[in-house]
Amino acid sequence: MDPNLEAKKEKVIDLINNLEDGSFSLLLLIHISRYQNLFLHTEPDWENSPNNWITKDRRIQDESIGVLSFIILFSLTNAHIDENLFPEYRKQIKAMKLEDFLDNNFFITPFTNFIEKKISLKVLEAFFSIPRENIRRYINSLIEAGFISKDKKYGYLVNMEAYIQYIYTDSLSKIMKSLMRTFDDIILNLEEEYQLKLNLKPISNINLDNVKPDTWNRIRLPMYHFWVRVLTLEGNDHSLSPNDRVVLSASIYFRKRTGLLSFNNISELYENDYLLPTNISSIAEASKMPRETVRRCSNKLIKLNHLAKKGRELFRINYGHKEGEVASFIRHKEVTTRDMMNFYFRIYDDLSQS
Repeated sequence: MDPNLEAKKEKVIDLINNLEDGSFSLLLLIHISRYQNLFLHTEPDWENSPNNWITKDRRIQDESIGVLSFIILFSLTNAHIDENLFPEYRKQIKAMKLEDFLDNNFFITPFTNFIEKKISLKVLEAFFSIPRENIRRYINSLIEAGFISKDKKYGYLVNMEAYIQYIYTDSLSKIMKSLMRTFDDIILNLEEEYQLKLNLKPISNINLDNVKPDTWNRIRLPMYHFWVRVLTLEGNDHSLSPNDRVVLSASIYFRKRTGLLSFNNISELYENDYLLPTNISSIAEASKMPRETVRRCSNKLIKLNHLAKKGRELFRINYGHKEGEVASFIRHKEVTTRDMMNFYFRIYDDLSQS
């Protein structure tokens, strides 16, 4: 990252850390509202896949993607250190800048602790705090799909041929576009709140079809890091299932995405028509989940005081409170902010040069 962009990143981090906790949680709401988009498997990819990856399924569980993402980054960071691992892919591995994922050099990651280690179901269970039978099911599906394979030394490794082939898909393109819009929205809200210009050109208009393969290989890595972190951040609410997290995200329906930092809490966003209430049908449509699944999750989330129901309408409540959904992010505000901005600026850096 060039010094000018690095300085802008540090400026953005300072601006976010200077926000009051209520404003900070509202800024995170932009990010959380698009969480639902990050696990969609779109129709154009159902038949056009380089392997046997899950087909005709509009949503992939975040836990399954988290396990896959861990194995991808585990494999690649080990290959960064061990040149005998994936020797035929040395050129691609060198271009990925994998040093950013080691020794907390850029991202706060666990992968330094797993260099030359063997990954087992027990290790993955302890790392993710996910029941071993669930881990076993995810691993078996990923092996069957051809994404990973068993290895005597490392336990499980990514299938590099599949990884390189699966470089550009409609699903990945839509996920990346969602992230790009989120970054642009965050910057616009900060500029409006602080009455300044950060002079970061919008990246949501970049044509991803023109992105070079080496760049695609690199910008996918922060997404894998995100998918691992979202399931392992200290203080995560383990009472929420993958479907619960998606319903919480899909229940956020913005009418306006700028000017959020002039309010103090989520109730004020509803009162001023920045947020609109949702219902089971609209959540099911947005999340690509069955209505009955959404209904069950909604009832659970009402009991947990994450949602409130008035007639047919659903509202987010307790967001940003000490027992709310983002309580752990607020408690670890500086870590959250740096990790989030490293994530977005790493993607921005690559795409802005495309």
